[in-house]
Amino acid sequence: MKLSLNFNSTVNAGLLQKVVDAAGENTSISIGNAQKVNIATLLDAIDAAGNSVNLSADFDGSELTANNLQQAMAAAGSSVAISLNTAQAVNISTLLDVIDEAGNTKRLSATFNGAQLTFDNLERAVKAAGSNVRIGVNTAQAVNITTLLSVLKEVGDSKHFFAIFNGAQLTSNNLQRAMSEAGENTSISVNTAQAVNISTLLSVIQEAGDDKQFSAEFNGAQLSSNNLQQAVAAAGAKVRISVNTAQAVNINTLVSVLQAAGNKKFFSADFNGAQSTANNLLQAVNNAGAKTAISVNSAQATNIAQLLDAIDAAGDSKMFSATFDGSQLTANNLQQAVSAAGANTTISVVSAESAPQSVLLQIIKSAG
Repeated sequence: MKLSLNFNSTVNAGLLQKVVDAAGENTSISIGNAQKVNIATLLDAIDAAGNSVNLSADFDGSELTANNLQQAMAAAGSSVAISLNTAQAVNISTLLDVIDEAGNTKRLSATFNGAQLTFDNLERAVKAAGSNVRIGVNTAQAVNITTLLSVLKEVGDSKHFFAIFNGAQLTSNNLQRAMSEAGENTSISVNTAQAVNISTLLSVIQEAGDDKQFSAEFNGAQLSSNNLQQAVAAAGAKVRISVNTAQAVNINTLVSVLQAAGNKKFFSADFNGAQSTANNLLQAVNNAGAKTAISVNSAQATNIAQLLDAIDAAGDSKMFSATFDGSQLTANNLQQAVSAAGANTTISVVSAESAPQSVLLQIIKSAG
């Protein structure tokens, strides 16, 4: 099994150090709002992770102070990933310095808000990016299409890039044009996919074919007609279709989609553990194919017997994940889930800094 621990910036320095020191190859650790973490604490964690512990630190580009981001990037080993959101707010010289430090060996990602781009900062970041650097833009529908196409052309097939569109705010044929220009290492995605005209969505999926990376996320509470089914049926080898709020989808509809995905297509369904009813989660796992991932958030609110049934059904062959909120844990449900988890199951804890230290160290040991 895999274990993922997600800490907020309020994490105690001693706890963070103990967790990193204890982590094995099956545990990954992430730190949110890393710009708020004492730099000495952060550097100690990065140093302890070295080249063996999976550690990631996410910085908010609009709140950077001093040279904390640069120091973190300089200290990062091969197993440490540094990410930057709101990258458009970062001084371009600072950003280019960090990209240069990453070079072709260190892991860095920087995400720009497409509605807030200034000058040619996105283009400059892409040009400077090394082979392990991912540059991306959310709210991509707000980017001038000429600018976006120019960036995609610069990316080509050699650099890693992603663009995320809001399906409820598409204009003209920008999504189609972006998909057409995308190289083999570019990922184009659309959220709120249920709001996209189905003809438009199918044309983009067709353009992606079996060679290009495309993903579409539907809101299960807002599905209409059989758009989700059509998208799955049309999906090529590198297309990923997903549905959130899966507990709101008619179970017969969901099962038919899972069966259509089979063992050849990428599909994922995310349930809210506080709102799941009956045995829908279990039915989803039972019908999941080799490339389907079933997940449940707010797992601490899920009936533990039902959760363990789903984990048992996943076994060692199916992809399943359960996310617990560390500030809302009760009894020993988290430990039971970790103990029951199979080879392809991931147990995640958000707000892990709120979980008891003894519990965290215990589940890290169980994960191995």
